[in-house]
Amino acid sequence: MLQILIIIISAVLLSACSTMPSGPSVLVLPSADKNFDQFHNEDLLCRNLTHKQVAAVEDDIDSKDEAQQSYDIVYIQCMYSKGHRVPVPGLMYDMEQEELDQLPPDMPVPPDMPASPQPTKPKQR
Repeated sequence: MLQILIIIISAVLLSACSTMPSGPSVLVLPSADKNFDQFHNEDLLCRNLTHKQVAAVEDDIDSKDEAQQSYDIVYIQCMYSKGHRVPVPGLMYDMEQEELDQLPPDMPVPPDMPASPQPTKPKQR
């Protein structure tokens, strides 16, 4: 009974020391101009490359979360370089809305930009 307990405790302690992720925790979608076989091959290539890079610096990684974050960053960069669609943090970016937005009233106008007209209050009758 004691031997089984020692084996279980050893297995738990060894698994706690392991920081290498088993794969990415992000969703990457194939680009519109590639078929599934191309996507699958490039996914495997990026996973192998990522595994090698994270394993090379595994001594500098302190936790499983840090290892997973490093893995995800390298994997996303690799898949993006292959032309696939990768997650982007933050809000949706709308260029048209940005063009319509006006500067706050107290913000100085850059020297090469014409001043935008400030909204006027409607006249009361």
